[in-house]
Amino acid sequence: MYDINYDDDRFKKVESAKQDALNQANNTYNQMINGTDKVYQDLVDATNNYAQTQSDLQQQRTDFTIEKINQEKEKSERDYIKEQKGAYSDYQKAIDQYGINAEANASQGLKNSGYSETSRISAFNTYQNRYATARQSYNDALLNYNNSIKEAQLANSSALAEISFNALKTQLETTIQGFQYKNTLLQSQLQTQMDIDNNYYNRWADVLQQMNTENALKEQIRQYNEQFAYQKERDAIADQQWEREYALSVAKSSSRSSGGSGGGNSKYTTGVVPYGQLASSTPDGKGYVIYTDTNGNTYKMKEGYNPYTGTKNGDVSKGVFSNGYQPSTYNGKKLTVATNSKGEKVQGDINGNTQNIWKSGNTYVYWDGTKNTYKELNKSEKKAFGLN
Repeated sequence: MYDINYDDDRFKKVESAKQDALNQANNTYNQMINGTDKVYQDLVDATNNYAQTQSDLQQQRTDFTIEKINQEKEKSERDYIKEQKGAYSDYQKAIDQYGINAEANASQGLKNSGYSETSRISAFNTYQNRYATARQSYNDALLNYNNSIKEAQLANSSALAEISFNALKTQLETTIQGFQYKNTLLQSQLQTQMDIDNNYYNRWADVLQQMNTENALKEQIRQYNEQFAYQKERDAIADQQWEREYALSVAKSSSRSSGGSGGGNSKYTTGVVPYGQLASSTPDGKGYVIYTDTNGNTYKMKEGYNPYTGTKNGDVSKGVFSNGYQPSTYNGKKLTVATNSKGEKVQGDINGNTQNIWKSGNTYVYWDGTKNTYKELNKSEKKAFGLN
């Protein structure tokens, strides 16, 4: 099993890209939200300024109306005083003993008569009536003027109240609109953040899935290699067993055809040489090779046959090495000992024995005596031996 490395750069790149996207989105929305506050505050300020202007104009109109009413009041007072003075003056003229009326009465012999006294009384009554009438007219006018001032003040208060009410209403509507729009922006910002988070979570999950897929593939390769190595080992064992049995049957057949091993001489051991135990090989000059193992047993086989398998490789017809059975060519090309970059001969442990690594053209091979064949080196094997 392979563990997930959550510190992998791919995860870090997704997280970094997510933060960049969030920062960009938040900056954009914050600018819009701050701009919204300013716009709607400007609208509220404009409403206040308009309401103040209207209130000032209304107050000016009311002040002017009251000023005109006060002017009428002053005029009425002047007229009243004028009338009062005129009535008194006429009264004085009427009762003046030296005046025109007194002279007329005297010429008519009415001076100090009852008629004269009646005239004085009539003049006084006329004066009193004119004074009372003028006073009453002035008082009535004064009352009307004061009422008009009060009405103007009330109307002004009502108009000012209406202006204030309308201004407050507009301010509240503007504030609510600003709040709603700002709230809409905040909701959009939150939704955008969630969308970005979901988007990059999916990207993160894709990276995780990719890593799981890679790990699963690695595990499959590991299991395959493990199974392949095991099966290869089992196949090698089975092949060795089969080849030994086949070599034994070949040896027996050869013995029968030649009148027994060594032409009836029973000094030769039947079968094949145990792998890795070959001590020497000597051609007999009659098309056979005598092999001796480390235990002193001797085996007789036809030239070109592998003493370990009892089989013959097809390339032996093009030449063999000094052991008499290992081909000196591969794929039709002459084999030479492989050397590394230092010019040193390359050897390796092959089936427990130190053997040369061979080169045929651009191909590197080693001799597997247990299979009686050459096998090509793979990339990792060439790298291990220091070969290009």
